[in-house]
Amino acid sequence: MVVVDERFWLWKPPEDAKYIGRRGIPRKDAKEKASGKAVYCRDLQIPGMVYAKHLNSPFAHARIKSMDTSKAEKLPGIISIIRWDDPEFKDKWPRYGGVDPCPIFLPWLSDTAYFYGQPVGVIVVAENEETCDEALKLVMENIEWEELPFNLNWDEYENHPPAWPGYEKYSPQAKGKLEFEDFHYEFGDIEKGFKEAEKTIEFTIRKSEEDVWAGVEASCAIARWRNDRLELWTNHGSAHVLVKQRALPEVGVRECDVEIFTGFTGGLFGGITWLQTGVLEATCALLAKKTGRTVKYIDDYSTFRGAEHHLGTYKFKVGFKNDGTITAVEIYIVYACRGFDRFMLDPISKLLECTKIPNVSLHAIHPLINRNPTICYRHGAPACTVVTMVINRVAAELGVDPTEVALKNDGWRGHGMEWVYENIAKKQGFDTSRRSLKEVIEIGKKAIGWNEKWHPPGTKILPNGKYHGIGFTAMEQWASSPFIKVGPEGKSFVSTCIRVNADGTVLLYGMRPDSGLAIGTTYVQVLADEMGMRLEDVFLVHEYDKGYYFTQMSGSFGTISNLIQIIRAAKKAKRMILNYATLLPEFRGRKPEELDIKDGVIFEKANPANKVPVAEVARAHTIVVWDDSSRNLQILPDQRPVMVRQAYFVEVEVDPETGKVDVTNVVCVNDVGRAINPDAINGQQYGGAYMGLGRAFTEAIYYDPLTGVKLNDNLAEYPVLLMNDVGKIDCHIVETGLGYGPYGSAGCSEAPGAVLSTIAAPAIYNAIGKWIDDWPITPNKILKALGKA
Repeated sequence: MVVVDERFWLWKPPEDAKYIGRRGIPRKDAKEKASGKAVYCRDLQIPGMVYAKHLNSPFAHARIKSMDTSKAEKLPGIISIIRWDDPEFKDKWPRYGGVDPCPIFLPWLSDTAYFYGQPVGVIVVAENEETCDEALKLVMENIEWEELPFNLNWDEYENHPPAWPGYEKYSPQAKGKLEFEDFHYEFGDIEKGFKEAEKTIEFTIRKSEEDVWAGVEASCAIARWRNDRLELWTNHGSAHVLVKQRALPEVGVRECDVEIFTGFTGGLFGGITWLQTGVLEATCALLAKKTGRTVKYIDDYSTFRGAEHHLGTYKFKVGFKNDGTITAVEIYIVYACRGFDRFMLDPISKLLECTKIPNVSLHAIHPLINRNPTICYRHGAPACTVVTMVINRVAAELGVDPTEVALKNDGWRGHGMEWVYENIAKKQGFDTSRRSLKEVIEIGKKAIGWNEKWHPPGTKILPNGKYHGIGFTAMEQWASSPFIKVGPEGKSFVSTCIRVNADGTVLLYGMRPDSGLAIGTTYVQVLADEMGMRLEDVFLVHEYDKGYYFTQMSGSFGTISNLIQIIRAAKKAKRMILNYATLLPEFRGRKPEELDIKDGVIFEKANPANKVPVAEVARAHTIVVWDDSSRNLQILPDQRPVMVRQAYFVEVEVDPETGKVDVTNVVCVNDVGRAINPDAINGQQYGGAYMGLGRAFTEAIYYDPLTGVKLNDNLAEYPVLLMNDVGKIDCHIVETGLGYGPYGSAGCSEAPGAVLSTIAAPAIYNAIGKWIDDWPITPNKILKALGKA
């Protein structure tokens, strides 16, 4: 019997693998999606279904003094109008964002709005959406509001009345005008670091406007009660953890009394998942119970009720030596990011994880302001801001190539990479002959022509009269180590089940929404190769709650976390098939290790002509196996340094007369450890590039400063980048095997959108010779820097 090393990061794909790492494999869901036949939660129509919608606050801060719903109640088609103070619901509403990592603790419905667009006052249940909208309009016309003072500026919070008065009754961690007490953290000895420095610089970055995910499919849930059992359809990104295990128990629904269905979903990007932590689903269940009907609860505004947790003012002090070695980084942040106490260290997390800078200090203040809560989507922009600006500002001060400064400071938690390799990686079995950062930088520089194009800032004007600029940043690669639970705070272990049907087809079970990440193809690529099956005979069943749960969408951890269990289960299933095969007449007297499987056919290694389809075994025996992640924590080493890196390069042209920026060339290089589905990775690189560059240059929600009302919170006016807004995008994949996922893999999906959101500043600086420290970098800010505004 072959003994398999439990250290999954050292596993290798089968030698005769046909699908792992192969390009051009058609996606399993391609026909459904391309033909428009794919069914999303918003598409579902169930006989007898009614609709529910709530009122969104038209004010940044206001209280309902009185509300007359009588006119709305008389509309034809109205089923029920539930007020915030309905005795059946008052003080029992599910909590908005009320679980870690977003402990906002607001009731889903109340009489007070602390930010524009907050659900408030009333929910309408009607026979159709149009009646819901008409009723909400009538309710709005018959509300008497008390408008309250508001503040949108986190830097001025001390000069304003409390933005969330009375919030302490919802959140014990609130401290007057602050969401949390001031947070301070030090790594190393910051004073010593500045004493060792030969130069010191100070600068400030301000992320002034929110950017949002602006998804085309907003939140939706459908609830139906069958006696005391709940059936729930949702497009939530964490249906098992945040809906089933967290939100529903708050309204009295036990895990055993609910069955959840989650199929195709629109882009979620973390935001809806973590801010609406199952509250829509829990409320939908209450509405269905109250009305006795199947209820479809629609939250049209959900993709604009939130933002990336990037908003804030970042003050830097950086000490370094003349050779580019950075000795100390001190950061003071006024952070407009409510509901994120679990990630207090987030702004400096990547500085610690991908550099050898020995002394780092963070002091953060979290004021309450009258903006909507913020959370991660394409997570990591604050941390990327710190690394990008520290490396590039030091390089600029020294007048040297920023790629050299990045290489000189490469490391992990105060140690250089050579120390990491010698003291940790080698002992864990890794091949330490590869240098990830060096590789991704070299590939990126060659692809964009860095050595030929990089120049001193503000010195190159093109024949068309525009300034030429080129920018660079590098970072750790995302998700280099897997989740053990279904999500970072999940109660359940990651689990999966494999069933071989009597016809030789294989079903892989694991509940997880599909938001376009190709899981239905990627997971079965691995399963088919590990079992020796044909790809067309293997299928993922992820839509239904069968008691097996993949990790939720979070932090790019999906593939590296879920594949561990899939691979182990696949190996078990293959062993079971081969064991049973020895009972067949064709293989009598043979040992399992003398047999193998290829293309769904069992054959004798010494005599390949002696073969039998897997279906012959499956018809005679039950082939069902499962695996979970319960022992992964014992397998994973305590020290897991991040050894995989990514690098990005952009080329821009800046019009000095208009301030308009043309992004003409983009290069993305990601070391994913091992590429399971290269086409899917490229899809994340391309899509992430548009999202990241949009956040860097154009995307912003603008508020009316006099009313606190959002002015462009719709898909028509929110300035996302379109296909023709970016020039060439050149994507590269590196495979060093230095991740802690199976086969040495690491994640990818969030990385391009997060890292590229920070690359505008160094690129524009190289073009015009001026640092623009107010983000996003829009044309008016460029003209101001040039003295033309």
